[in-house]
Amino acid sequence: MECQTGELLAGTLGKRWELTRLLRVAIGVSSSLGHLHGQGLLHNDVNPSNILVDRMSGNAWLAGSESESPIVRDRQAIEAPPMIAGTLPYMAPEQTGRMNRSIDSRSDLYSLGITLYEMLTGALPFSASDPIEWIHCHIARHPVPASERADGIPAVLSAIVSKLMSKNAEDRYQTAHGLEADLRKCLEEWETHGRIDLFTLGSHDTSARLLIPEKLHGRESEVSRLHAAFDRVLTSGRPELVLVSGYSGIGKSSVVNELRKALVPERGLFASGKFDQYKRDIPYATLCQALRSLVLRFLGKSDTELANWRTLLQEAVGGHGQLIVNLIPEAELIIGKQPPIADLARNDSETRFRGVLRRFLGALAQQEHPLVLFLDDLQWTDSATLVLLEYLLAEPGVQHLLLIGAYRDNEVDPTHPLVRTLKVFREAEIPMDEIVLAPLDLDDTDRLVADTLHCTPERAGPLAGLIYEKTAGNPFFAMQFLNSLAEESLILYTPEIAAWSWDLERIRAKSHTDNVVDLMIAKLNRLSVTTREVLKQLASLGSSAETTTLGMVHQVSVEEIHSALSEAVNIGLVSRRDNSYAFLHDRIQEAAYALVPEDERAPIHLRIGRLLTENTPVEKREENIFEIVNQLNRGVELITSPQERELVAGLNLIAGNRAKTATAYGSSLVYVSTGMVLLGEDCWQRHVRDGTQPSRMRIPDRRNGCRGRKIVDVGGPCGSSCRPSCRYAFACGSLYDFRSVGSCYRGWS
Repeated sequence: MECQTGELLAGTLGKRWELTRLLRVAIGVSSSLGHLHGQGLLHNDVNPSNILVDRMSGNAWLAGSESESPIVRDRQAIEAPPMIAGTLPYMAPEQTGRMNRSIDSRSDLYSLGITLYEMLTGALPFSASDPIEWIHCHIARHPVPASERADGIPAVLSAIVSKLMSKNAEDRYQTAHGLEADLRKCLEEWETHGRIDLFTLGSHDTSARLLIPEKLHGRESEVSRLHAAFDRVLTSGRPELVLVSGYSGIGKSSVVNELRKALVPERGLFASGKFDQYKRDIPYATLCQALRSLVLRFLGKSDTELANWRTLLQEAVGGHGQLIVNLIPEAELIIGKQPPIADLARNDSETRFRGVLRRFLGALAQQEHPLVLFLDDLQWTDSATLVLLEYLLAEPGVQHLLLIGAYRDNEVDPTHPLVRTLKVFREAEIPMDEIVLAPLDLDDTDRLVADTLHCTPERAGPLAGLIYEKTAGNPFFAMQFLNSLAEESLILYTPEIAAWSWDLERIRAKSHTDNVVDLMIAKLNRLSVTTREVLKQLASLGSSAETTTLGMVHQVSVEEIHSALSEAVNIGLVSRRDNSYAFLHDRIQEAAYALVPEDERAPIHLRIGRLLTENTPVEKREENIFEIVNQLNRGVELITSPQERELVAGLNLIAGNRAKTATAYGSSLVYVSTGMVLLGEDCWQRHVRDGTQPSRMRIPDRRNGCRGRKIVDVGGPCGSSCRPSCRYAFACGSLYDFRSVGSCYRGWS
């Protein structure tokens, strides 16, 4: 961090550099980058404006330290291009958020490759006029090799630069020190012989960190089928459904996410949401999550583009935009303040909601930009979403939509609602492709191990066979098993030979679990106590949580949350966004939640629910009602105070009304029923004595042995002089039969 006297590299570009000086500066930058990575830091923005050089000595220094971050394998969120960190002409493909790949030290090496190309040829490898075009260049276009762009560039130096600029991180140099070694060899030959003979690149380029390759093995045909489905939707306009099924950890999400790269720059929109097994009663939560990501991307566009989307979406929703705002509050920032929605009968309300959402999706899914909607973990879907999907696909109206659903087929039996919905789709002859992912075979596992350990498949074969035997070809299990072997020093990097080595007999003799969750629990137990405790809180909140929420629940500062979770981030258990953390896989969340003893779970959820209630302003409670109520309801049996039971009942009523407004009547019934159970028999009388008369209270009624509730209406929509009447709700299983007396009360719901 000392002040240096060199000049910015950016001021020296525009013409080709002389090779000796270029090589010296390139070696200096590689050495600096190697030292930075050795300290566990990424630069994140290597470009000529952040490099200081002394052209006479060849010394070079890195600047722009404000963008540094710890080395973690973290996926970039899908953001609108102006919001992405880094400098677009020098940005690695994975930094764009469109590659389904993590950002690590090799991202810096890609950016250095762009810089060296510009020094060699006097020009950037790509040219573009806007952020989307730059992203397309980095992801999809291959630059002309430097030796073909300008005369006199040694072929081996051109090959080094091309290797640095490989689209896949696994094909680049793996370390800055490996790059530095090859550049020093080039300089030595150039200064000694005036030429650089061809040699094998990367012979000293093995990382001491175990990095599992993120390229897919054995899934080429499945990815091709997804691409083919998208091309059909693009050509014909007819919506299609693709189902991807298989066991947990088999790679369903990874296969689907490969489609993202095909949708850059303007071939289509990609939106994804993930169902949560503990949030099934939140209506349309996953669909909302997916569409919210699109809305946020639109908000990052230029004023002209945003105005176009505003016009398109306003025309689509007409005077019923509040229904969309109720689902996606951020949509109001695009379509503006919306008029209130008139009350309708149930069937009419459902028809209106589905029609508005269908037009909204129709505006998103156009021939110029088809929409890919990916819904993950359909085995945990809510019934309201299934009904809505059936309507969207079975009824005409939405075109250029590719709906992709992933689910664990071993957790879906013939009585599951998803199975019944798929039967409807087949009977309606909706175009549908069902992709069943099988485990990796032995050859695929062999390639995975060989790529991870940078050795030949022949050398990796015996170890791969043992891993295959242990994991039955489950990719997630196999990768976690490899990581655990490295953590236990059963796989070691040997600097003397710059290679990984292992003792197969020691590994075979080691007792390892056959269950991936148990393996993850063992991995979690090797973390510090502080990290484990925060992960338990995160797992109790769900698959992801805002950093401020985690701090509130754990009762520490945001900085302490970052510090506690850095260990988990570094070993690939959770990912960090600017303001949140998320588990990288369901099995990791399951393992973290398993660390919470059964008898402690309800108290933890109740405590979280109370904290969320206390720390959420009253005017904001309805906006966050489902998160609050779902935590409280998982600990509801522990609530003994009549006042708190009534408070939680009131919160359930708010949630029930919100669900009802979204026409999710099944979810609404769950919340309302939970609230009814919380109310005591004297609740009505006490509220009357206190002078706080609600318009309606439910009092238990057990006449004739029926599990019903007597609903007393006080006042009414026709005025205070109206004669009260009674209604009875008779509950028989899941069937509720509502009967009322008094014609003036038909305004009640």
